[in-house]
Amino acid sequence: MKHIILTLTMAIMTGISSLSLYAGTISVSGTLSKKITTTTNTDAIIVRNCDGVPLDTIPSSAVENTKYEPYAKNGQTLRFIVTRLENPELHIITIDTNINSTNYNATSGQFSVDLTRNIIIESRYNYKVKIRISEDTYGSDIFEREYALAPAGSGSAFPVGSVIAYLGNSGNIAGMEANGWFKCAGQSIDGLTALSADEKTALKNVLGNSSNLPDLRGTFLRGLDESKGLDDDAGSRTGGESTTGVRSQQGESMRNHRHSGNTSTDGAHTHTGSTSSERWGGGSDDTGSGGNSAAENSGTHSHTLTINSAGSHDHSFTTSDAQNSSTGITPQAGNENRPDNIAVYWLIRGR
Repeated sequence: MKHIILTLTMAIMTGISSLSLYAGTISVSGTLSKKITTTTNTDAIIVRNCDGVPLDTIPSSAVENTKYEPYAKNGQTLRFIVTRLENPELHIITIDTNINSTNYNATSGQFSVDLTRNIIIESRYNYKVKIRISEDTYGSDIFEREYALAPAGSGSAFPVGSVIAYLGNSGNIAGMEANGWFKCAGQSIDGLTALSADEKTALKNVLGNSSNLPDLRGTFLRGLDESKGLDDDAGSRTGGESTTGVRSQQGESMRNHRHSGNTSTDGAHTHTGSTSSERWGGGSDDTGSGGNSAAENSGTHSHTLTINSAGSHDHSFTTSDAQNSSTGITPQAGNENRPDNIAVYWLIRGR
C-alpha cells in the first residue's frame, strides 16, 4: 500500500533580516517538494532446528521508505491564507495562485511569486501566512510562518515601541507623526490623532499599560544592565517594568571622589619680644653698693618673654592641578556633568 504525504518548503525574500514586508506585496520564493512514503511488507520467516523442524515463525513487518520529489507542473492551485495575530486570530484574505504562474521549475522544485493585495496593509500586529495545495484538496496546512507588515519608507524594520534619534528639522515632525512616529514628550496616547483607537490600545500595552508616551526630553538613554555590572546603582532604579527593568529611571549622580592639596606658606618671618629688668643690692643696674659684684649676687632668677600676637588670619588652600596630573581631568566649569553631545528628537514608533 502506498501513502503520500505532501510537504512545502518556502523562504520569504524581503531584503532585511527581520522579515518585515512592505504593505500590499509579499514576494515569496522557495522549493515546492512533496514527501513520498511507500510501505512494503517483509516475508514471514520460519525458524527451524538442525533437523529442519519448524520451531517458530517471525511474522512479516511493514517497512517505510521515504523520498522527496518536486511537484509536477500541472495547473495545481496554491492557496495562501493570511491572518492577523490578534486575540482571537483574525482572517484577512485568502489568495489562490495557479502553480503555472509562479515561475516554477518542475525539475528542481524552485519557484517564486509576488502576492499583491491592497487589503494586506501595515499593522502593529504580526501576520501569519498558511499555505495549502489543491492536490491535498486544501485539507490541511502544509506551511505556516509569521511576518511583520509595516509602512514602506517609514522604518518598517522597527517594531512598535522602538525609539530612534531624529536630526531632522522641527517642521518635519508633523509629517513623521502622520507616519506613526511621535516625539517622546510625555503626551497622552489618547491624544495622538494619527492612531486609531485599536492602535492606541496596542501602544499602551507595549509601554506597560502606560497612558502617556515617555518623556525623553533632555535625557540620555542607557542600556538595561541585566546583571552585567556596569550600572552600579541598578538596584535603585524606579518606575520601569518590574520597578528596575526597561523604562526605569535614574536621577543625576556624581561618583564618590576626593581632592588633595597643600596650604600656602607665609614665608620666612620672626616674632619680637621683651624681658623684665632685674635689679640687685638696692643699687643701680650698672653699679652697686657694697662689696659684692653683680655676677656674684644675681642668684637664682628668671626672665619673662612676651611675643606679639599675629592677629586673626587665614591661609589659602590649592587642590592638585588636574591639568598637570596624569590621572586628573581638565576642569570645565558648568552647571552639570555631561559628555560632548548633540541635541536630537527622540521619536517612538506608535504603529
